[in-house]
Amino acid sequence: MVRAVVILLVMGMYSVSAWSEAPTRAPKMIMGWLESVQLLPANMRIKTKLDPGAKTSSMQATNIEYFDKQGEPWVRFDFTDTNLNTKKRETHRLEGPLVRRVVIKRHGAKNIIRPVVAMNFCLYHQVYRAEFSLADRRKFNYAILLGRSFLSKVALVDSSETFLSRPACEGNTFIQDALE
Repeated sequence: MVRAVVILLVMGMYSVSAWSEAPTRAPKMIMGWLESVQLLPANMRIKTKLDPGAKTSSMQATNIEYFDKQGEPWVRFDFTDTNLNTKKRETHRLEGPLVRRVVIKRHGAKNIIRPVVAMNFCLYHQVYRAEFSLADRRKFNYAILLGRSFLSKVALVDSSETFLSRPACEGNTFIQDALE
């Protein structure tokens, strides 16, 4: 009996010291599966799907054009969606640095290669810089999808909720880097 108590005490002390050495995590926002983000280059508020099942974030893009800017590879493209601020469908010509290319594997179809660009956007009260693969998303319900590479750093998704936040980054010049 005494031996069992001693073992439990030793185990308890070990557990407490292990807990005290555990790394601390930055707090994450709780967001719904749909939120709105402010796409900063276009100054558009866009309905956005938060999808932890998708690895990479994705953005609507057509008329994709590659070019060099000060010796670095960049991508220019058209982004079209309904601006929640104006309630009008808008098209903006956007550009961003080409970060990499991603291979999209498709079941029963040929793999495709998509450009990935770094873009700034406002989510809740923070400006983020994240990577987006560019794709023609006109057949999808949402022009922007935030994937788990981004979400794992900043948010937990409550799949029973929508629109728990509203972008409000006016005057916020700090950009949180969330590149992969």
